[in-house]
Amino acid sequence: MEKFLIREGRLSDCADIARLINQSAQGAGDYLFGQEKLKPGGAEKIMSDLLSREVHYSFANTIVMDLANKVIGIALSFPSSGLMINENVKQYYSEQQFQYIQYFVDNKLTDSWHLDAICVNSDCRGMGIGQRLLDSVKQQAAYYNFPTLEVFVFATNVRAIKFYKRNQFVISREIDVANHEFLTDKGPLVLMRFDFERN
Repeated sequence: MEKFLIREGRLSDCADIARLINQSAQGAGDYLFGQEKLKPGGAEKIMSDLLSREVHYSFANTIVMDLANKVIGIALSFPSSGLMINENVKQYYSEQQFQYIQYFVDNKLTDSWHLDAICVNSDCRGMGIGQRLLDSVKQQAAYYNFPTLEVFVFATNVRAIKFYKRNQFVISREIDVANHEFLTDKGPLVLMRFDFERN
């Protein structure tokens, strides 16, 4: 029986990381990077390129769950101070897309470890992989002495909210993103937090 291997992300993982991030973001990647001029899959190609070059939004800040040399789950996290829009990324956004990203930047917690994305292949869910990835992210945040771990979740993603609540996250605030047409449900974006001192 093959065993799961949890490891640091590699440059060669960028395409797989981008694919899983786009899945977990419920199409936000397609919205942010899927301009008409791009071919199908163009959003993930841009995300993969950014993951290979960026300091924070990077393969180097990704924990990978590997099964038989196949990436089946990822968790991308970094200090919340790294949640920003630099010129390298800004070139891809229209004004409305930029506003969407600004919601995250404006609502991040100060001095927090930011969980940007966590996702497991659909055919590998229910095996405890997401839990192992989250536990590893918590260990990272604690190692670097961050008092809080934060994550943004769509309010309609009930499964994810239950998962984080089971792991002692609480809802810190709700952010109205209803004016963005790519969201089919106009519910809010939820900022959840895990406080190490309380847990």
